[in-house]
Amino acid sequence: MPIRHSPLALAACLLALSACTSPTAAPSARPATSAAPPGTTAAPAGATTSAPPPARIPVRLAYTALVASQSVPWIAQESGIFDRHGLDVSMTFLNGGPPGVAALVSGEVDVLIVGAASVIRSTIQGTDTALIAGTKNQLVGDVMGKPEIRTPAELRGRRIGVASRGSNSELVARVALLRNGLDPDEGITYLAVGSGGQRLAAMQQGTIDACGCIPPDNIAAEEAGFHVIVDVTKLGVKYPATSVATTRAKGQEQPELYRRFLAAMADGVYRYKNDPEFALKVITDYTKIDDRRALRAGYEIEREIMASDLQVDVEAIRAAMDEIAPTIPQVTSYKPEDFLEPRFWNELKADGYFERVGR
Repeated sequence: MPIRHSPLALAACLLALSACTSPTAAPSARPATSAAPPGTTAAPAGATTSAPPPARIPVRLAYTALVASQSVPWIAQESGIFDRHGLDVSMTFLNGGPPGVAALVSGEVDVLIVGAASVIRSTIQGTDTALIAGTKNQLVGDVMGKPEIRTPAELRGRRIGVASRGSNSELVARVALLRNGLDPDEGITYLAVGSGGQRLAAMQQGTIDACGCIPPDNIAAEEAGFHVIVDVTKLGVKYPATSVATTRAKGQEQPELYRRFLAAMADGVYRYKNDPEFALKVITDYTKIDDRRALRAGYEIEREIMASDLQVDVEAIRAAMDEIAPTIPQVTSYKPEDFLEPRFWNELKADGYFERVGR
């Protein structure tokens, strides 16, 4: 997507900037959000200052799924929120958590939007990856399948499509099987067939028999004639499904980048929750899904559970650790807090930033 490059105004003008900057789309729909980047103070009315504006910071961001729950940075980009926080963000789609974490560890990206399990696995393997925030602490989705597959037990001997191995869509399938007393590795073949409509196409073509589907993909699959085998959302499983990650080294090198980024994400969550028409337009543009009913249903599910304060639920991390333990037993020697770098979240919380968002 195009990157916005308008310079920051002086601190005295920041409150006015949110009203006069034109976003990429739907300019009249944007509600007011916090004006000044964290750590800056607006000058009193009528005051003058010769202080230069804060330097703009380039940010390389990757997201790992074409789903509504990962749309907050898309919304922040398209509405000008990143721009107002002095961030020049370039965004890349990497299909699934493992490729995303690999790009983070190699230094190709500065920030990663991802399910936390991939970050936890990477940390255990010796990298300095860490979770700095989160927007979704519950596992949401369905196992969808062909009409002739009526029960979870009938998935034995079948092929389940997932976005990529180790992704949230695979976890949805595994949790569904486990909660129904089945071994998720016995007689099940998991095929990485891609995100979004690729899984639906694979089911329609007969490449797979069922899929782990995250909203809005599950709604689209139901409309195409497939049905819900297990509704994982109703299980209420705590899980850090959408998180913000970086490396501890990068956090030490560029703390201002991450302070500003989390502040912008909080503004993006506010825009998501309070401007559904704009949010749905952006989600449509990025996912290339034009099924309005499916998009709206998925949007509402995510709006209900999205964390406005970006806090990662420690119990959700513990649940991810439990899921990882059978294949990586050394995870049991860690505490959930070992996978967190809370510094930037703590600073914004102490500053009262989350309470001010939208005022």
